[in-house]
Amino acid sequence: MHNFQNYIDLRQNMGRRNTDTSMWPSFTDIMTVILMIFMLTMIVVIIKNSNLAQQLINREKRVKLIEEGLEKSEQDRAELRIFITNLEEKLRAKEMEIILLGDEKKVMRSSLEAKLAIISALKSELGDIKEDVRALESEIAAKETETIKLKRESEERIAEITEESKRQIAEIKEETLRQIEEFNRKFTALMSQLSKKEDIIVILDAEKKELALTLAKQRQAYSFLEDKYHKLIRPARSPLGKKVVAVHYSRGDGGYRILFKDLNTTEFKTVEARQLHRRLTQLKTNWQDKLYVKIIIPEVSGLTYNEAWSFTKDILSRYDYYYQERKKDE
Repeated sequence: MHNFQNYIDLRQNMGRRNTDTSMWPSFTDIMTVILMIFMLTMIVVIIKNSNLAQQLINREKRVKLIEEGLEKSEQDRAELRIFITNLEEKLRAKEMEIILLGDEKKVMRSSLEAKLAIISALKSELGDIKEDVRALESEIAAKETETIKLKRESEERIAEITEESKRQIAEIKEETLRQIEEFNRKFTALMSQLSKKEDIIVILDAEKKELALTLAKQRQAYSFLEDKYHKLIRPARSPLGKKVVAVHYSRGDGGYRILFKDLNTTEFKTVEARQLHRRLTQLKTNWQDKLYVKIIIPEVSGLTYNEAWSFTKDILSRYDYYYQERKKDE
């Protein structure tokens, strides 16, 4: 029960009710509680509704953002499709490049194998060349020793041999001129009788050949003496340390044949005379006193002695370092 002692009781008939038990305070309390519960419920419902409304607003915003994201993703997807298409085109191009590179790789591999085979052959040839070089070095050392010895001896005899060589050369020239004059005299006399005596022509031809052979022998002797003379006063002609080219000269059914082996090559190539002289002139200009010209006349060349000797003398005197140095000395 409520105690209202400290408050003024405004209820009617309080004098009569003081004696009886009253139910109204309890009812009032109950109703107050119910009202409070109702109000609390309403407050909770309102708060929940406001929260739901806010959630709906936020949800609509999220839905809008998701729709915008979907639209953007559609655009991105279209751009991605275009990008993927470009990538596929680039991939196909790369695949074609890879195929072409594979073919090129096969070609390069075959070329590399051929080059490796060439390198192996060159290494083998280099080994042989090194062996030859060592043998040549040994031979050169022996030759140098022999040359020093010969030089000492030649210095003692050079004056005597020089005079003797000059005398022999003069005698050969005199004999040659005499024989030429004799030949011309006989040839003139025989030519005047050519219409009458055919037999004399045969004899003259024989004598002419004999004189030509004698002249060739005298030229050979002169060349031999000249070479001997130069060998005594200067070093021998040698390809060591020189740029070596080779000329092969012969005669066949179709005429003269010239084969030429250039620097850093192992094969002879057929050339014409003007091509040979043009190439040798270039080499002489480039290498000066380093050019060594090797003349090869085969045993069965089809050439006469005079033809072989004239060709050799002409080429060497024009281009070979040894004969260029001889010209300078002279």
